[in-house]
Amino acid sequence: MIANSELRARARQNLGNSIFHNDWLTALAVCVVGSIITNFFPLILMGPIAFGRAVVFLKKARGYGKIEFGDLFLGFDRFGETLVLGLMQTLIVFLWCLIPIAGFFIAIRKSFSFALAFYVKVDNPDADWRTCLDTSTRMMEGYRWKLFCLQLSFIGWFLVGALACGLGNLWVNPYQQASIANFYEVRRAESGICA
Repeated sequence: MIANSELRARARQNLGNSIFHNDWLTALAVCVVGSIITNFFPLILMGPIAFGRAVVFLKKARGYGKIEFGDLFLGFDRFGETLVLGLMQTLIVFLWCLIPIAGFFIAIRKSFSFALAFYVKVDNPDADWRTCLDTSTRMMEGYRWKLFCLQLSFIGWFLVGALACGLGNLWVNPYQQASIANFYEVRRAESGICA
């Protein structure tokens, strides 16, 4: 697995290496609108929006050209499937949280195990929710800590963003999402599971 700094460098390159580049600004709009929609309709629209976000950032990670804002809504073409995937992912993690003490840690582990499920769904549109979660779990075996460290590496950026009344964090979120998409691309290539 390549270093987190290389994943972040690829993400910056995917987004145009400037926070004012069109791709970075479109990615920012995708993240903001996606967050607003999922905050108002968390359980119903979370899955379709997560799928669309995965499409957007995978396209950039694979060098497929400019980010298209409309791609955020591609999950609605498969509304039932992406809805069920999002609900089951959330439900399983939530149920683990109900177990006193140890359940909290198992839930965190599960959430990292399922982190790539929507990317798997993008690459395998006909896969059901269980296949997506199982494939993500297999891809993350031995790499949960790596993803945790990648996400933790953005804490400094989020702290700096908070100094600007939180507005700076709007630009950090696309950077983080692009890094996770690159993480998936590397894991997909290395594992051969989701080729």
